[in-house]
Order: sequence, then structure tokens, then C-alpha cells
Amino acid sequence: MQHTRHFRWKLIHLLSILVHLGLVCVGSVAYVYNLGQNARPLEWINLEISSADPNPCPLTLVDGIRSWGAFDVAGRTLLMSCIFVGALGLTINIATFGLLLSMETHKVTLTEGQQHWRKQIITVFACVLNIFLAGAGVGMTGILSTRIVESKSMIMPLIWVSIQVPIALSTAIIDAVKNYREGQDLLD
Repeated sequence: MQHTRHFRWKLIHLLSILVHLGLVCVGSVAYVYNLGQNARPLEWINLEISSADPNPCPLTLVDGIRSWGAFDVAGRTLLMSCIFVGALGLTINIATFGLLLSMETHKVTLTEGQQHWRKQIITVFACVLNIFLAGAGVGMTGILSTRIVESKSMIMPLIWVSIQVPIALSTAIIDAVKNYREGQDLLD
């Protein structure tokens, strides 16, 4: 069985690991930044209670409802999902890369066909999971692009997710091609 130690294959896996690590870091920084921006105390003023007021509440917001940045749950949830997808992608790609590298060594007790099927099972799961990660990245790119108007701190997560999508798809394609070529070598 031919051992294909492609530089491109290792490079795309390392790039995928680094992109997902970068997505975790950028999402974390943006989350902490948004927490600091939105956590300012709400300003309340006392009003005179009058009997003519239909809503006799002694406290009201100074800036109105636009100062409710501390209650922006959608932005925080979106950044948390960036962190989650990055961590999930990082875990999947590190585990897959480690397993595929460990399968490169020959075991004397296994035939070439058995070794290839082990690699193929890992590769199929890796391809499917990377395609799901790319799909999640496409969805997050769409949502982040609509949120940029409201918060400039979403720009860097948008850039990293936009980089993550083609890298995840490329990783899945290169794994599938490498696995297919190794399977063709078994038939010869």
C-alpha cells in the first residue's frame, strides 16, 4: 500500500485547526468586549408621582429603550455560538488529524484492506462533520453580516467565519480525494 504523505493534506488540516482556534479566540474577545460595552449601569431618575399619570412608576430610563444594551441577548448568543462552533471544529479536527496520522503507520497484524477501511471510516466521519461545520459557518456568516450594523465588534468574527467555511470544505474534499486515491492503489 502506498503511503501518501502529502504536504497539502497536512497543511489543510493544520490550517483548519488554526482557523477554528482563531474563531474561538476572536469570538471570546468580541464577547468580552461586548460584555464591557453593554454592562454600563442603567441610569434611573426619580419622578413625581401624579394622579394624572396612567402609569405611576417612580423610576424610568433616562435614554429610553435604546440604552438597554445590557439586555442584548441576540448578540451575546451569536458570539457564544461562534465560540461553540470554533471549539467543536477545533476538537473534531485535532481528533481527526491525530487519528489519521496514527493510521499512517503499518500494523503487521492487519492486512492492507483492513488498514484502509479503518482510515476510510475515520475519513467519512471527518468529511461529514467538516461539511456540517461549513454549513454552520455559512449560517453564522449570514447572521453576523446582518448584525454588523448594530455592533462593529462583529466584524472580526465575521471574517474568521468567512475563512472557516472554505477551509472546512477544502479539508473535507482533500480527505475524500486522498482516501479515494489510496483505495484505488489497493485495487492495483
